[in-house]
Amino acid sequence: MNSPTTKIAVFGAGSIGCYLGGLLQSQGANVVFIGRERLKNAVKKNGLTLTHFQKKSIYLNAKKVSVETSPSVLKNCDLILLCTKSQDTSVAAQDILSHAQSGAHIISCQNGIGNVAVLTEALGTPFKISGAIVPFNVTPTGPATFHCGTGGALHFENALPEDVRSAFQSAGQDTQYGGNFQGDQWAKLLINLNNALNTLSGGTLREGLLQKDYRWAFAKLLQEGLNIAKAKDIEMGRYNGRSPAIVIKILRLPNYLYRPLIDYFVRIDAKARSSMLDDLEIGRESEIEFLQGEIVRQGKIMGLEAYANTKVLEAVNLAFAKGVSPKLSGTEIRNLIKKR
Repeated sequence: MNSPTTKIAVFGAGSIGCYLGGLLQSQGANVVFIGRERLKNAVKKNGLTLTHFQKKSIYLNAKKVSVETSPSVLKNCDLILLCTKSQDTSVAAQDILSHAQSGAHIISCQNGIGNVAVLTEALGTPFKISGAIVPFNVTPTGPATFHCGTGGALHFENALPEDVRSAFQSAGQDTQYGGNFQGDQWAKLLINLNNALNTLSGGTLREGLLQKDYRWAFAKLLQEGLNIAKAKDIEMGRYNGRSPAIVIKILRLPNYLYRPLIDYFVRIDAKARSSMLDDLEIGRESEIEFLQGEIVRQGKIMGLEAYANTKVLEAVNLAFAKGVSPKLSGTEIRNLIKKR
């Protein structure tokens, strides 16, 4: 990689933020992480470690990782990777407005489909604002240690500066740009509906997907989302190369056909879990309103029922209120969303 010229801030340095920023930092990019005090202390003591279910681990010495707790450092940055939870976008936008330099490029690397609109309304024209689709799952596995348990190419709505694109490439992270970004973002939203099912099951993603009734429930959530997207004239895209319609067909296969295909169609390791389940277990707020909640809201706008997503929304909200996963089996989840 050539000498870095782009000054990058990872704003909201949680699991995804630390993983993306760590990949860039490992190739010599100029990165500052903005996160919580506990991350700063953990990195100072342990450095930053990135692990991957298919690739070699990356370790960054603490001296090479800059972690700050104040958004005031945004004033020096050209590119801001916004990795906060979706419910924190409005607050983050005000911090950006107060501290970032005019002309900075803000890229929303968040779940959901509405964050760019929120940022645009709050920030206006002095900033370049675009989205990114992060296709993989990252979970914390130790102090300042983050594990990527699924695969896929980062999808950016607009082109990156050449030194940033090159850093991702050198780190072994595929990227793609433009295309049917709105459709692909909708496809990710629909696939991410599984985060809630994983939260209700309390196990790994793989354990859930190996249960026929769990897959039936996931397919039901996807179909409701597809119906709503079609009513809105969304040109549905792909997520990790597959359309939600194809995913539904795969999910509906019987176990004896599905099991041999899971490793081929789903790049995932045995330990991968959703970030929503992680949030539940450490007492953070849920992103469910930006996943199932978005489907339910869009359904109401279009006059379409989203019964299964509504029932899952209610169950996840109850789980977060209690602070514990109900650890439902696939059959129990199917019964939860099946109309009586």
